Order: sequence, then C-alpha cells, then structure tokens
Amino acid sequence: MIDMEPVPNPAEDLRQKTKLVYILYIANIVVPFTGIIGVIIAYSALGRAPMGPRSHLVYQIRTFWIGLLYSVIVVLLCFVFVGFLLIPVLALWYLARSIVGLIRANDGLSIDNPRSWIAW
Repeated sequence: MIDMEPVPNPAEDLRQKTKLVYILYIANIVVPFTGIIGVIIAYSALGRAPMGPRSHLVYQIRTFWIGLLYSVIVVLLCFVFVGFLLIPVLALWYLARSIVGLIRANDGLSIDNPRSWIAW
C-alpha cells in the first residue's frame, strides 16, 4: 500500500503565515504582546519569501516598527494631554493597516507599496 502524505506547499505555508501575522496584529489591540509574536514570525519567513508574499512581510514588519514609534510619541504626548486624543487615531491606523493587509493576503494580492507609512 502506498502512503499518500500531502506534499507541503511552501507558497501556501507562507500565505498562511502572512495571514496569521495579520490576525496576531489585530488581536494585539486586545491581547498585549501578540504583535511581538507576529513580527518574529514575519522576520523568520522574510529570508525565503518570493516577491509577492515578501511585500506582505515587509509591510507587516514596518507596521510593527512604525506602530511602536507612533506609540512612543503618543505616550510622550500624553504628558501634555494631547496624546490621549491620539490613542484612538493610532489604534485606527494600526487596525486599518492590518485589515487591509489581511484582505489583500486572503485575495492572493501583494501589497502595492509595502514601504508606505499610510494605511493603504
């Protein structure tokens, strides 16, 4: 009898990882530190990624680091009470980037400009 084990598909595995990272980023709004797990996964998959999925990984890594930079700025601005108004803006930016990326990953589309600072 021939054992028919499914052959792993690296492209599909990478697509699933990119979707997982977006889901971890979205969950990071409610569950702290899942974003750190997501960026570690993105960095680990970046080296062997072809161009299409690579755009998602670059976008995800930049989303994490730019979000962290914005978070530090917002925390510092909280000392002068302006930062409290910017917390929802930062959360919306972070969610928008994550949701747009998840939709594009689910549709099999790459990110047009992964180095962009805006949400789309």
